[in-house]
Amino acid sequence: MSFSLNLILSILIVSMLYGASMDKSLTVDEYIGETMYFNLKYGIFNIGVASISCMEDQAGRGQIIQAEAQSSGLLKIFMDLNYRFECCMDPATGLPNSAIMDLKDGNNTVYNEVLFDHYSRNDSDIIISQTTGKHIVPKNIYDLLTGYYHFRKNYLAESIIDGQPVVIQTYLADMLWDLKLTYTGGETINTMFGQLSCLRFTSSTVAGRFFLNDDDMTVWFTKDEIPVPVKIRLNLKIGSIKGDLYKYQMPIHN
Repeated sequence: MSFSLNLILSILIVSMLYGASMDKSLTVDEYIGETMYFNLKYGIFNIGVASISCMEDQAGRGQIIQAEAQSSGLLKIFMDLNYRFECCMDPATGLPNSAIMDLKDGNNTVYNEVLFDHYSRNDSDIIISQTTGKHIVPKNIYDLLTGYYHFRKNYLAESIIDGQPVVIQTYLADMLWDLKLTYTGGETINTMFGQLSCLRFTSSTVAGRFFLNDDDMTVWFTKDEIPVPVKIRLNLKIGSIKGDLYKYQMPIHN
């Protein structure tokens, strides 16, 4: 498996999936039925498509948030990539009950299921990973999918008003990952929907193998009541990968 390209595409998906701490409103009912579709490009080349959706769990266990990405164009000839991140969110708390990571590269697969126990301990949470076993993690930990919706609803506007970065603690790929999102100003950008007034955020990255700096990720959200990420950019050592929204299905409660 080409782990370098897999990691880069995973980071691009993850750039759409940010969270925050648990001291705000917990419901995200206004997002149920929402689906976003993105084109992924490396320079001038189309390399994939991605989608993010929020829906009711048909089994009645909560709400399902799902992010998927597949390679396309010339890349698909060399690498048939299919990525899926999925979680089941408890609508009463906004926290994840379970999460799935399913990464396919041709005949190779990386698969893991994670269970979240938020109740057995008062000072921390328990995570049971199918691949690495039991982990004790900070209280009220999010996965990236549930955290993303809470950042959009509860912290995006606040971070603009007070000017302070939003520090996020999430659990992904069997590790804790602290992220920092910083509002860097308003900007009007060209999109498939015309020119849109947006809010620009940079996000922390890990300088080293893929990134030159620790803030090489940028996300543009629309200035709407429900902010929608319409553009994502990763500045890598080998060039830029971009994600552009090309289709948006509005929430059924909107």
